[in-house]
Amino acid sequence: MGLNNVDFKIISSLEKCFLDDDIADKREIDRISVLKNEKTSFQLAYTTRDGIGGTVFLTVELESELKPYATISRVVNVPCTYPVYTNRCDDYYIRKKPGLYPDLILPLSYAGRPVLVQNSLLSLWVDLSIPKDIAAGEYALKFTLKDKNGDALAEKEITAEVIDAVLPDEPFLHTEWLYADCISEYYDVEMFGERHFEILKNFIKTAADNEINVILTPVFTPALDTYVGGERKTTQLVDITLEGGKYSFNFSNLEKWVSMCRELEICRFELPPFFTQWGAEHAPKIVADVNGEEKRIFGWETDAYSAEYKEFLRAFIPALLVEFKKLGVQNEDLFFHISDEPKAENLEKYKTTLEIIKELLAGYRIIDAVGDVELLEKGALSTPVISTDSVAAFKEKGAKDYWVYYHGGLYKDISNRFMAMPLARTRIIGVQIYRDNAVGFLHWGYNYYHNRYSYDTVNPFL
Repeated sequence: MGLNNVDFKIISSLEKCFLDDDIADKREIDRISVLKNEKTSFQLAYTTRDGIGGTVFLTVELESELKPYATISRVVNVPCTYPVYTNRCDDYYIRKKPGLYPDLILPLSYAGRPVLVQNSLLSLWVDLSIPKDIAAGEYALKFTLKDKNGDALAEKEITAEVIDAVLPDEPFLHTEWLYADCISEYYDVEMFGERHFEILKNFIKTAADNEINVILTPVFTPALDTYVGGERKTTQLVDITLEGGKYSFNFSNLEKWVSMCRELEICRFELPPFFTQWGAEHAPKIVADVNGEEKRIFGWETDAYSAEYKEFLRAFIPALLVEFKKLGVQNEDLFFHISDEPKAENLEKYKTTLEIIKELLAGYRIIDAVGDVELLEKGALSTPVISTDSVAAFKEKGAKDYWVYYHGGLYKDISNRFMAMPLARTRIIGVQIYRDNAVGFLHWGYNYYHNRYSYDTVNPFL
């Protein structure tokens, strides 16, 4: 096998290469431009010609002055059994049938050698992270695919123009909800044990590398995506003791969490909702040491407005704020939630719970994901996180300093990140955020490894 046996192209990062795609349909690129302090990506697509059999293990060689700033990864196809809402979607999807979809990006340092498989289109993902202090100009990047003997099978070159301007550090706020319980469950490690913190650090580093700069911090178990009466695994950074009717708090795990995040250059922290999702009717799951025994002291059985829960909040929130001040976390770097995705029919309950919290959080930002503009009109929201299909309605009613988010119900004529969507449809969210002058973006699942409502855990790779 030699240079004439392999088809090899450098293509846009907006392409998706399915195994049965024809490489002839992929548009080749030979030039990109990038600012200093910017990250850009492209792909190396490759396949064998007809008649070539077997599987060949490859190595990838890069010759370039930019090599120190490049990371090469494998694009892995994973099973997708439910790619679209079949009867309700639009036509701007790549495919609508279950199958293997290119989705998982694994660095070669982890995934091992890429392979060349007969008549299957595969791709490698290249990230370029350009430093601030590099000289402007044009840089050649030459990629060579080699077999196990070191013989060249294919080679291509692309020119990267580094523009003489530095991309400023972006003040834009970006959170994608990190679920510490899912990590504990998937890797079968003790919650907030040493190994758990090691894995959390890897996840948070990857988040920071991808411009996430606000981290969901589970001071108590997040009341998110949980069926009524159900429980997520206890995920509580703050140890609570209730003795003689008095609360006391141990913040050692929270201190460890904040220190870890700061080491990874994430200095903003988002707290879970103080009340249950979709209506603010109940308290979240809270466990405490009660006279030497661990007990759940609040949960679905607790009315949101109960005197007992109010008493707890009046002890917990001031102590939490004192701890954050002790750790040097500024007011503007904390974000609090009341209840996720309240609707108009929940207006009075939401406003009541908001009043409970506002008196304890004067001077702090309270944000919640909403799609119903009536909550803004009736004065229940100060900083809405607006569903992207409702931005126009909220702006018309005077919303300011708002965030945006999308969710699984946005599948028609709108941006989202379904695996069956073309990547241009996903990436356009950045343009829309800029156009609408939003100050932040929220996504509900950085690593949500449960099925809907958390009835069961799932394998995220299947």
